[in-house]
Amino acid sequence: MTDSNDRLVGTVLDDRYRIQSRIARGGMAKVYLAQDIRLERLVAIKIMHDHLADDTDYAARFIREARHTARLAHPNIMSVFDQGHVDDTLYLVMEYLPGMTLRDLLNDFGTLTVEQSLDIATAVLHGLSVAHREGILHRDVKPENVILVNDGRIKIGDFGLARPVNNATDTGKSLMGTVAYIAPELLTRTSADNRSDLYSVGIMLYEMLTGRQPFIGDTPMQVAVQHAQEPMPFAAELNPTVSRAVDDVIQWATQKEPTDRPRDARTMLDALTQALKRPESVTDAPTTVIDTARAPESIEDERETQQTLPRLQPDRSPGARDSVDHSMSPLRPRRGLRIATILVTVLVLLGGGGSTWWFLYGPGAVTASATVLGMTEDAATAALTTAGFVVVPPNSEEYNTEITEGLVITTSPEITAGMPKGTEVHLVVSLGPEPIAFPNFDGITTVDFSSQLAKLGISVVDTAKEFHKSISAGTVIAVTTVDGSPIAAGDTVYAGESVIVTESVGTIPSVKGMTIEQATATLATVDLTVKGKSVEEFSASIAAGRVISVSSSSGVIRPGGSVSLVISKGPELVAVPAVSGLTIAAAQAALEELGFTVTVVTEIPKRHWAQSWAEAGSTDPNEGTMVPKGSTVTLRGLI
Repeated sequence: MTDSNDRLVGTVLDDRYRIQSRIARGGMAKVYLAQDIRLERLVAIKIMHDHLADDTDYAARFIREARHTARLAHPNIMSVFDQGHVDDTLYLVMEYLPGMTLRDLLNDFGTLTVEQSLDIATAVLHGLSVAHREGILHRDVKPENVILVNDGRIKIGDFGLARPVNNATDTGKSLMGTVAYIAPELLTRTSADNRSDLYSVGIMLYEMLTGRQPFIGDTPMQVAVQHAQEPMPFAAELNPTVSRAVDDVIQWATQKEPTDRPRDARTMLDALTQALKRPESVTDAPTTVIDTARAPESIEDERETQQTLPRLQPDRSPGARDSVDHSMSPLRPRRGLRIATILVTVLVLLGGGGSTWWFLYGPGAVTASATVLGMTEDAATAALTTAGFVVVPPNSEEYNTEITEGLVITTSPEITAGMPKGTEVHLVVSLGPEPIAFPNFDGITTVDFSSQLAKLGISVVDTAKEFHKSISAGTVIAVTTVDGSPIAAGDTVYAGESVIVTESVGTIPSVKGMTIEQATATLATVDLTVKGKSVEEFSASIAAGRVISVSSSSGVIRPGGSVSLVISKGPELVAVPAVSGLTIAAAQAALEELGFTVTVVTEIPKRHWAQSWAEAGSTDPNEGTMVPKGSTVTLRGLI
């Protein structure tokens, strides 16, 4: 998604990154395509929303996680290059990966082949294996965060929600990740580990093979309860091409209890490798006992151990799983009180005000009134959640001349009285006034231009009149802001702003050659007053005492203003100099320097006029005579 009107587009961030376009927007950040000026390469820059950058705790966590993520160097992990906090802007510089997400691929094709699905899952597990080895959880594995690069690479990105395993992993304060792929333990305020990521990979692998998510509901809470309570369906029930071995890996990864899943990403990778080699169930293979406390040094070491997957379901026929006796299964889910805990946790996290389904979502339950106009996104979300709504991303954005950028305008759908509790709404957030490239106004009338500006949301609050010698009356001369700053065509202005237009009233009537009285009367007809002392100048064409022109000290003449007159003193008189004793050439130069036009009368060829013997004689008029500057003087040679 590009946005040429985004205010950051075209700017240089931190004196290094030239923002070219906006390519994505999420609930926490916007992502831009930028040019790294220093290294001359394209990068992707994630810029946190202002309200998050202002949160000191969040900013500190963001910086800490960026440092952890930057350690992850692997072909299947999006690289992090840089991180910074400039003024109010908190940003992360990442590898730019032109291509599409796995979500885009699923939207286009629905179901993928077994080979395609396993290729993608294998790449994701390779990346997670490195992250887990560094003690970092992803916590938001989903198709939107798997990038299929145009050159064929597969990368997992957006470790922005990740936390180091040795840091606090309690999830009670925030529901991180997407409910459709989230592991049950992330909903119960218990600690999470790398097996939580494997659960998400299993769900994602099921979706690639079947074209649908295993657990679907009308609300996030319904989906979360299914993750905790419902048995995982088999992919082969919807896609017969899925082998039993592959289905068993999915079942193993999506067990309710983390201890019943593969111990790490490399173990799951090994299981997928076996599934590709053996179409029958991997659980039919001979069992080899391994030391689960020993962390394998490499995937190759794991393959040597040949850990066998436990048998999950003896009967794979549709509908048979409900009758299976789980009492003897080592993977029997331990539900009990945990399911009730999940229900309460999800209700609280989704903004419920009570502890039972009936009063939150039952018949007759309605929301309280809520007003979000002018709130921050966090404040609006809190208010709506308290009122019984469910705020779901993504937010939509609209230009608005009254609501400051980043604040909430309304919701979609708009809130009305008596809406059912649990109603899902999106926030509509203000982008501020719409930026507009100011239109060209050369040769356009003020009336037409004002109409054009009105359609753009710009109002003309005043029209200044001004005389202009070349722009016809009624035509725009210039445009300024209300504080007088000039506006040129192409400049960026914003809807809702006001401008002042300067309009031509045509040329000033000519008063050249008039007497002072005549000129004063003529100028009065166009609302100009002659004031101040007139200026006198020599003029070879205007008689003494007559008007040469009109002037103004400001250089701008407007109706209702005052002007002064420039009066002729007649032509300037100059004395004809004495030139006898000079050469003809020198005498001619002296006369021309005084502004005379010189006519030379002599029999001496011009090529000799500079010779000492080529002397100048008399002049006409005679030397000493006062004549108008520019007059013609005849110069005679002695010979």
